[in-house]
Amino acid sequence: MFPPDPSAWAPLLALYPEIHYRFRFFPFSRYFRPRPEILTDAPARLEPGRLLPLLLLVKDADRFPVSLDLVQVEAIAAGRRLSHTVELGEAITEPWWSRLMWLDLPDASPAVWDIAVTWRLRQKGRKYLVRNDNFPGLSHCPLQVRQSGHPWPALPGWVFGDLHLHTAYTRDHVEFGAPLYAYPELGPAQGLSFALAADHSYDLDDAPDSFTRRDPALPLFHQRAMEMDELNARYEGEFTLLPGFELSAGNAKKENVHLLLAGQREFLPGSGDSAERWLDLRPETSLEEALERRTPGALAIAAHPMARTPLLQRALLNRGRWEDPDLDLPGLDGLQVWNGPVSEALERGLKRWVQGLLQGRRWKIFAGSDAHGNFNRNRQVGFPMIRLTERGCHVAGRARTGVYLPAGGGEAELLAALAHNRSVITDGPFADLERRDGEIRARARSSPEFGELAGITLRTGFPGEAAERVILEEPAAGGYAWEAVRPLPLRQTPGEPGGYVRLEAVTAQGRRAWTNPLWW
Repeated sequence: MFPPDPSAWAPLLALYPEIHYRFRFFPFSRYFRPRPEILTDAPARLEPGRLLPLLLLVKDADRFPVSLDLVQVEAIAAGRRLSHTVELGEAITEPWWSRLMWLDLPDASPAVWDIAVTWRLRQKGRKYLVRNDNFPGLSHCPLQVRQSGHPWPALPGWVFGDLHLHTAYTRDHVEFGAPLYAYPELGPAQGLSFALAADHSYDLDDAPDSFTRRDPALPLFHQRAMEMDELNARYEGEFTLLPGFELSAGNAKKENVHLLLAGQREFLPGSGDSAERWLDLRPETSLEEALERRTPGALAIAAHPMARTPLLQRALLNRGRWEDPDLDLPGLDGLQVWNGPVSEALERGLKRWVQGLLQGRRWKIFAGSDAHGNFNRNRQVGFPMIRLTERGCHVAGRARTGVYLPAGGGEAELLAALAHNRSVITDGPFADLERRDGEIRARARSSPEFGELAGITLRTGFPGEAAERVILEEPAAGGYAWEAVRPLPLRQTPGEPGGYVRLEAVTAQGRRAWTNPLWW
């Protein structure tokens, strides 16, 4: 049974909380403070042999200037203690300031490290300390980093990424993301090779100095494209940032839903649910128009299609859900059924995916975190102007998409592989299917980090039939490696079109993997 979806009760899902926005005619906010936002972030998981990158970020120091004297880092795990101090003596006066620090943790047995980062600052001549972050009402507790003694489970030729991440170009009334350059540094440290920069369409058309005023010249959209191209050239072979965005588009009921466009180079307007135009909540681009205007080679993916839309979002932002006519539109490549946590929305997404497969739709499923920064834990606005919250869901890299890309490559090769190659979604174990002549080779892998393989299920389906069939099931597989070969399933009536197979794997810790269908 899947746990409930946290976003079903959250009025607004907003990460890295913006604490300085207040309504013009009602400037009340319980969490407003006359200091810049200050936070420390780090990957929640560290691959073997990697240095731990720490992201230090200060926002809105142009309004609230500070001087940063030093940063002290303490790392504690199982009786081991590391301490590192960096003296900076730097005046911070810009809207965005960030630095990366690297901590060399002992590459020994697996451990969970508590990372406490203390900032020593001065503002208007007064000294004060910040521990990890300065968001009012949050715990400020140490960041927890799991140092893995094992690489992410996989086979040669496979790479993994997060297909729904927001960056600093997502910035509005309640949220902001991490700088683009942080992703090629923090991503590989936790075993990621790519990410889709899924910034909101309604943020990418803003003026650089305002998130409520549009600029038709699209300076932010073009600046972001240039920055991503430069980073991809610099990190070629190690990490790829996929250009694209999360478009607010109109569904069959003319409500706002979200469409991920991976590899999209042309901007499409979508600000119906931006809260920038309170008297006009109509979608500017329909889903049909968006699919027709895709950049050649771009992928169109329904973002969290089965997540329930909170009542407040429906009433105030005209946000709806993906309806059946929307999912039936030609040109839709797949569904992002996994959006951060394991939840009822994931269960509903998987059921809707299988229904589509049995109707002949060759959808793929994809996974992403929907993290706006937040590599370690989720710090967000719980209710605008009232309270902030923090949780462990929607953390970058926790829900992953893996794809077979043996020859490597950049943006074009990765997009083509996601569209056509074998792929899997997972939060730990690995699963794969390969066709060889008239046989199907099924494989699964795990590691001590995620637990032994506890269940394997191989299913087949044929378009037009009412349900899938289970052709192999091992409810207690055991161990960390599993493999089986089965004959290619055929229809009971010879001569009819073929079908597909797909593989599910679960570990003793409840971690899961689902392969995309292998058709014949």
